[in-house]
Amino acid sequence: MNKPLYVEFDPERRNVRVVYQTQPSFEQWKTTIKSVLEDPRFQSGFGILLDRSRILSPATSEYMHSLVHFVDQQASQNDVRWAIVTSDLASFGMGRQAELSAFKATIRTFKDRTSAELWLCGAAGSLS
Repeated sequence: MNKPLYVEFDPERRNVRVVYQTQPSFEQWKTTIKSVLEDPRFQSGFGILLDRSRILSPATSEYMHSLVHFVDQQASQNDVRWAIVTSDLASFGMGRQAELSAFKATIRTFKDRTSAELWLCGAAGSLS
């Protein structure tokens, strides 16, 4: 059985892509993200791209609330920008809800990977 998430480090672009194969439990997601943040290849200022483009249904509100809470906690320890890529309107809406409910973390939701990567790299004046 495949793991629900796999991770790709791109030190040149200073980002990490977390690809969803299936919807993980929150604990699986949290374990994966903790391992990313503790990996020696990870550096402060890296972006993390949560690529949900293969998942055709949204995460639950409870899952997204837990995700935002965890990301907010990490914001005081790590300078990280979080991009979420979705493939359906409901998931995009959940991502937008995450953006609006984050207190400390910088989260943005996108419909395509290229736009998310450009934002993570700070291109096109989109540093909000």
